Amino acid sequence: MFHPKRFCITGTKILLLLCLIAWGHASAHAAGFIVIANKSVVESTLTRAELQGIYLGEKVKWGNRKHIKIAVLEEERTLKEFLQVMLGKTPSQFDQHWVRMVTTGKASLPPAFPDTQQMIDFVAKTPNAIGFVAAGQPGDSVKTIAIK
Repeated sequence: MFHPKRFCITGTKILLLLCLIAWGHASAHAAGFIVIANKSVVESTLTRAELQGIYLGEKVKWGNRKHIKIAVLEEERTLKEFLQVMLGKTPSQFDQHWVRMVTTGKASLPPAFPDTQQMIDFVAKTPNAIGFVAAGQPGDSVKTIAIK
């Protein structure tokens, strides 16, 4: 039976909903991480959808037709935030996705690094690489990608 009170939206619920929507569209710079890339990458900005496609193995080439090489930071706090904000996934969901990609032969497992400096070093020395690190100065060896 239909109960109108069950579907009543209060002002508090609307405010919470608006906050969740705004949080989901937050830029990577406002979050606790930044997206970095090798200096050979021609793009300086990506949309959230493009970044999702890259990290889910759906977008595999940059605009200049060069193969994208993604890398994952294993540091738990940064990983969780990046996956939640940018992909809408938990680490477990992300892992399951990549297990499917690898077992079906669609992709190879991306390299994962336990700390920020190893991630920065990999991205800096690997043409067409992209990664993410905790917010802060990644140094001059990589470029920062803005997410819009």
